[in-house]
Amino acid sequence: MIKKLRSFSWTWFERKSSQRYIPEIDALRFFAIIPVMLVHFSGALLTHNDSFDRALIDEGNAVRQALLHGNYGVHLFFAISGFILTLPFIKRKRSELKFKKYFIRRLVRIEPPYIIAITLFLLVHIFLKEQSIVFLLERYLASFFYVHNIAFMNSSYILPVAWSLEIEVQFYVLMPLFIMLFKIFDTPYWRYFIYASLLLCSMYWDIFPFTDLNQYMKFFIAGILSADLYINKVFKRQAFWDVIFVISLPLFFSFDNNWLRFICLFGIVTSALNSVYLRKLLSNKIITIIGGMCYSLYLLHYPLYHLMMKVFTNRLTFFDTFEMNYLVQGLIFVPFSILLISVYFILIEKPFMVLSQKVGKPLAKNSTQDVKVT
Repeated sequence: MIKKLRSFSWTWFERKSSQRYIPEIDALRFFAIIPVMLVHFSGALLTHNDSFDRALIDEGNAVRQALLHGNYGVHLFFAISGFILTLPFIKRKRSELKFKKYFIRRLVRIEPPYIIAITLFLLVHIFLKEQSIVFLLERYLASFFYVHNIAFMNSSYILPVAWSLEIEVQFYVLMPLFIMLFKIFDTPYWRYFIYASLLLCSMYWDIFPFTDLNQYMKFFIAGILSADLYINKVFKRQAFWDVIFVISLPLFFSFDNNWLRFICLFGIVTSALNSVYLRKLLSNKIITIIGGMCYSLYLLHYPLYHLMMKVFTNRLTFFDTFEMNYLVQGLIFVPFSILLISVYFILIEKPFMVLSQKVGKPLAKNSTQDVKVT
């Protein structure tokens, strides 16, 4: 009985897909979301803890500096999006390209959990009375339509982490255009030429002046290139890819050089799918489940940490150093936040995930090599 209950509990937290499941993709989501959560937890602690001067810690503390690189996890999310969204279309002929189901699927998958989250936080802001109703409604509507970055030239006031979701949506909208461009001449040389052109534009020129997508396009391209090779050039699983993954992941989170980070992203995604010794780790149930909940975790963790730290951080400050207080409080509140947000995943995100899979079945049916693209 206990064994059945335990198995059923795991099922609650698992993603649902009508397509072939690649656990390594959810593992990559894990490696993207955890660094983001850790850096935002440190920021919330410093904001509300009276024992530390945030400006001094931000400027001179080595641990805080290392944690700030956790924000690069967002760029890993961009590469994952580039991979999973283009993968079903790589082998299709131009005449077979139909995007209606794609747009419906994206809308059903991401919109309801997002709207529910920002509406909830709008009510919280209204309750706190920190800004006028008009101010809040303007920011809410801008966030609702994914134009807060453009309209106000800064991150969403209602939900600050939504800045990256606006970039994602811009890619979702333009992705069919990219696919059509790849298919003008459906040859590898043409596709690689387009990849290189988009990459160079992202590095040096702004070809999307009215969006924020251009400066992040290089990260999506890393995922798109990985998807192309995943479909058209099947690599053998060998230890070489384990080495690439072990080198690429820390390098990606350590340096600011765009070319190096593009190469590392390509290496991370490609090697994760072809590793040998790391395959068991990248298929680990806990890692893939946490990675599978990344959207809910991303939506809710930031305001949740600020609420937690506003209430608890000063009461739980037992050490003189930022490092020790961060370690102790992080060990309490980061796992607790994952557990708490998992309720949102089960009750809100997962039902729409299942629904998006149903509306997306025709898209997957004709795909040469199906992958879970939620």
